[in-house]
Amino acid sequence: MRILTGQSKGKRLKVPRGKSLRPTTSRIKKSMFDILGPEIPGTRVLDLFSGSGNLGIEALSLGAESCVFVEKNPATAGIIAQNLRSCGYTEQSRILNFDFRKALSMLSAENCGFDLVFIDPPYEFYERTDPHSLAREIRGVLWEKGVMIIEHPSGNVMKSEGFDVRTKTYGGTSVSFLRRLD
Repeated sequence: MRILTGQSKGKRLKVPRGKSLRPTTSRIKKSMFDILGPEIPGTRVLDLFSGSGNLGIEALSLGAESCVFVEKNPATAGIIAQNLRSCGYTEQSRILNFDFRKALSMLSAENCGFDLVFIDPPYEFYERTDPHSLAREIRGVLWEKGVMIIEHPSGNVMKSEGFDVRTKTYGGTSVSFLRRLD
């Protein structure tokens, strides 16, 4: 896996191994960042269910001010740290090695807010969690006019009160952009 754009374009990222890991494909990532491109410089980013850190690092490469990576698996969080070091983004980054709910609670208590929130959980996550309740949980750390970018199975329809929702579908995967309206 490589960084596709920005100052770290072409850098290789280490990818964790595991059945539940499903890295965002280059095609989908390119499309996501083509849509978000001009909005990224200077933003504060939250990358939930980070995996390799692929999405947050791409945002940093395009000029995001900072990124918080949330990954509950300690070995996988270690790979994110390695990828950040190899790309030179350790000073702009923070890794929270917790479950996403605990991390959101901590960030909320610290009054942290974000312009962009990437959400790419294992697809089994959607079998036990309502995506609409997930959007409500994240709303507490999403700044006004902020955007949540949720990667999910194509069968899931994303709708959430208080958000303008746009969805792009790529075969069995969809990416929904939920933009806060207030």
